[in-house]
Amino acid sequence: MKRSLRALILLLGLVGTYVYAAVPRVPAPDGGPIPLCPPKKPNCTYGGN
Repeated sequence: MKRSLRALILLLGLVGTYVYAAVPRVPAPDGGPIPLCPPKKPNCTYGGN
């Protein structure tokens, strides 16, 4: 039981890593908004200005 549970956890970890690596990254043309910016101001500078 313990051995099969460990094998299942390892398998899920490996599959999850593969799925995470397989998702294509789509870069934004301008580098994208800074995550700290509020949605209403997508072109704000760092520091919230």
